[in-house]
Amino acid sequence: MKKIICAALLLAAFASAHAETFNFSYSFTDGQAVTGSLSGHLVGDLLEGVSDVHVNFNGTGYSGALVGASWDAVTHDWNTAAGAVISTNAAKNNFIFADSDPQHAADSVNNYFYFVTSADAKIGNQAFAVNYNTGDVAFDQPTNNGTWSLTAAPVPEPSSIAMLAAGLGLVGAIARRRQQA
Repeated sequence: MKKIICAALLLAAFASAHAETFNFSYSFTDGQAVTGSLSGHLVGDLLEGVSDVHVNFNGTGYSGALVGASWDAVTHDWNTAAGAVISTNAAKNNFIFADSDPQHAADSVNNYFYFVTSADAKIGNQAFAVNYNTGDVAFDQPTNNGTWSLTAAPVPEPSSIAMLAAGLGLVGAIARRRQQA
């Protein structure tokens, strides 16, 4: 059991060293807003290895695991294999976060937020959010309007990490005691 706990601590340390949590927001010119968080690592001004995406539109969270994709100007469709392109520079954004696969199951997408700054005439320069459950809809041309922000989330306080370590130690002690009994 001791080896399992040590492995879990090493894995947690490795994951936290390589992935960081980021907060994002987009304020539409009409006052509506999308906020959220995601994990990844920043390389220059681009976020790579995006995972664990959470989106709130006007305070209501999108439910379930969200699928990320980017707009493909050649096929004029979302490309889930290419993944989402997210940047601290709004002019480089090319992503959709949806509650279903926007490329292969577009008819079942109910909630999504996309932000594409492409020269493609089909989708062009757009930020669009919709939540069919609440009826909220917002649209902008992001390079002319709106406000984009992508920032690193605050790092947990050392006391939070100490509490996590203490909790893992307690679980290990209980498991060891049960093995000896």
